Formats: sequence, C-alpha cells, structure tokens
Amino acid sequence: MQNPSRTEPYRPQYHITSDVGWLNDPNGLVYYKGEYHLFYQSYRESKFPGDVKSWAHAVSTDLTHWEELPMALEPDEYGSIWSGSAVVDEHNTSGLFDDVPDKSGIVAFYTSTDLNNHLAQRQAMAYSKDNGRTWIKYNGGAPIIGREDDPLHDEAFRDPKVFWHEEGNQWLMIVAGGPVRFYSSQDLIHWKPEGMQPEITTECPDLYRLPADGDENKPKWVLSGGGVWYMTGDLKLADGVWKFFPDTGERLSYNRAPDVYAGVTFSGIPGGRRVMVHWMVNISYPFQTGEITDPWNGALSLPYELTLQTVEGKLQLMQNPVKELSSLRVKEHAFQKVTVSPDSENLLKDLALDKGEITAVIDPGSAEEFGFRLRVGKEQYTAVLYSTASNTLTLDRAKSGASPIDGFLDAYSYKILPDGQGKVKLHMFLDWSSLELFAQDGREAFTALIYPDTTSTGLEFYAKGGEAVIDSLEIYELASLWS
Repeated sequence: MQNPSRTEPYRPQYHITSDVGWLNDPNGLVYYKGEYHLFYQSYRESKFPGDVKSWAHAVSTDLTHWEELPMALEPDEYGSIWSGSAVVDEHNTSGLFDDVPDKSGIVAFYTSTDLNNHLAQRQAMAYSKDNGRTWIKYNGGAPIIGREDDPLHDEAFRDPKVFWHEEGNQWLMIVAGGPVRFYSSQDLIHWKPEGMQPEITTECPDLYRLPADGDENKPKWVLSGGGVWYMTGDLKLADGVWKFFPDTGERLSYNRAPDVYAGVTFSGIPGGRRVMVHWMVNISYPFQTGEITDPWNGALSLPYELTLQTVEGKLQLMQNPVKELSSLRVKEHAFQKVTVSPDSENLLKDLALDKGEITAVIDPGSAEEFGFRLRVGKEQYTAVLYSTASNTLTLDRAKSGASPIDGFLDAYSYKILPDGQGKVKLHMFLDWSSLELFAQDGREAFTALIYPDTTSTGLEFYAKGGEAVIDSLEIYELASLWS
C-alpha cells in the first residue's frame, strides 16, 4: 500500500523511510550517469521482520530529493537478499554489457542467505543494463563466492563491499559479518582469496581511500566497522596477498550519540567525494522503535560528506551534511551580534520549528553554559548545550518525548574545544523524529532519535552564569519531501 502523504506522527519529512514496513541497512550506494542510487534492506509486510529481506531502491540527482523505484532484488531459491554494495563496470570488465551502447552498467553484490539457515551466508551478484531500473541476477542468483571459498570457514560471512583498486589494477572485495576477508577479481565474477584478517571483526565493512589534509600525494585508507568505528591505515601486499595494515589499531568513533549503524559510502561520485549514509538507529533497539512509529519502522541518516584532516596531531574524519541539502531551505531567520544573559528574554520566543536547519557561531564569553532547547513543549525539549568549565558539548534527550526502551532518555557528551578564535560552531538538522548535530566544522557528529509530541515546536537559546554572544545564528525552515 502506498502512503503518499507521510504525515504520521514522527515520520521524518526529509529523510528516507519506507512508506510501510521495515527498513534497515543502506546498500549498494553508487553514482551512475547523473543519478545517486541508494538501496536499503526492506520488508514491507511488517515492522518487525525475520530474516527475509529485499533491496528497496531510491534515486536522486542531488542527494536530497529522492524518487522511489520498484523493488530491485527480492528473495529467490537461494535465499534472502542481505546487505551489500554496487559498482559501475565502466569498462565492461565483466563482459555483461556487450549489448549496451556504451558497454557499461551497474553491478550489485549482496549476501544470499539460506532461508532455512541464516548462518549459511554466500555472496551473489546482479546487474542492470538500464540505469538500475531492472535487475538480472547473475546465474539465476547462484552464489559467486560460496561457503567452500572462505578460507576461514566462519559462519559469519556477509556484507560484501566491492571497489576498484588502482594499485592492483583489479577489483577488491572486503567481506565480513565476523572476521574481515579480502578477495580480488579481474572480471567481477571470478574471485580469489587475498588477505584473511580474523584479528579484525565487524559487519557491514567499508574500505575507502581519502587524501590526508586534501593532499592527493598523501592518501590514507579508512576501514569502517559497521559505520560505528573506523581505523586509518594502508592497503598493502604482504606475502603475495592484499591486506589492511592499521596505523595504530585504535577504533575511532564516527559519532558521539547512539543512533548510527551499518553506515556505508557511495562509490563512483565524481571528483573523489566520499559520502556516507547510516541506518539511523542504535542496534540495541531497532525493533522497539516500531512500537512508537506506524506504519513504518526505520530511517536513514542524511548524507554526510567525509574528509580526512589532521586534528591535534592525529588524522581524523571530518563529517558534514552535504551542501546540496541547502535546497530544502524555504525561510530564514537570522541573528547577529546578540548578547544573551541569564536574564535575557528568549530571543527565539516567536519561532516555532518542528523541522529545520540551524547554524550558529557562539562566543562563550563569561557564560558557564549556553545552548539551545529544541522541540519545546509541555515538559518536553531536546537540549544542545555547551559547558565552558569542561569544554563539553552535550546532546540531551532526557526530556525529548516518547521512549522505546528504558535508558533511551539520556544525554551524550564529548569534550570539544573552542576554535582558534575562541568560538563554538554548531550545525544542526532537526526532523520530526531526529536531531543530527555537527560541531566545529564537522570535527564531531551527534546523531540521535527523538520522539516529541507534535505540539512541541518551541525554540529557545539561553545562557547561564554569565553572558554569551551570538556572533551569527541562522535558522532555516525546511521543506518536506512529501508535501
């Protein structure tokens, strides 16, 4: 059943959700001929699925406005269609596109999971000759990498991420679900084992290269673990096989709030852009959120653009919402050089905001604490606050509204120093059931679900223990994708 209005309580207005039923991991993120293709795990029959999954499909020309296409891949005799990736076979290395005018197409890789034994996990592929509109399963959906092709013989063997490897002049696949394995191929069809790395375990792996500090002569590989943590390092030959060598082995966090998981990046975006999308949930309560939302359960994060920069002597991912999201802005409220004290009237008292974008540059001044309260209503608000004594930024949803589980209504903090001019920079995206916060030009990100009442639309800025100065504050009302 289509659900065109999408105005149910908590329904995100500019995030991807399924019109009905279940959504989880983003899959197959790929750019091809002017379109961004995004797939996700889907089960439309219920908000509470079992192991049966399909690939739903959406396309966009701007990473902001999405068109839903028919279901791309559905279960077959070999099993359910679990997570994976997609690439553009630009030079027809597979030979699958001989009859396509430019001899190119999209190839998708997914885990085929036996419906009678979800631990019987194999890798399969499908391809499209018509810009992703229809899909052909290679060899009828039979696995291209079977259980017998796994040197580790580990039951957790899923989530293939495929990419072109310039140094090796070949395709590489990283697959995990448990221990990390690498495979290589010349034609995307026949794969041979490379490095087996049981010391690194994860699911939904990703591996991509970024220039350090924008210097293309100083590339670094980033190994992503389930969109929750990442390591920097190098991809090198050792004993004749390709392996990942971490710089330190330290697992760095993508996010300082709890609600990102299974995040992966797009392949093939021109100019080397690296853009990531997460399943916007914590893996400890993905089913419980469906007790609150209806007739859908699950949303994807906004697209975050990634760069690799040296911060305090250490390489770190910077994450910022993609610039294309500015096309959603419909009305602006701007403030500059405003001093706020504990006795000040609420500067934002005349505004109501249930979804929007906020950018702010704040001089802490003499204040002990300053911040925003969002989605304010009777005994409800979500707070974003900064403590100057501890240089701590906090996203506090303790009073944000409904709670899917015990412990959900909590606060999440991380130490963030003011910039070189002593300022705190915040960039926030608020939707009907989420808040995404980026601090200090993307140095830290906080992503959290919230479930306020529909009438909780108030907005506040406050200061405690002294005066804070708003250097600049822009509040944008945002359009809905659905109305």
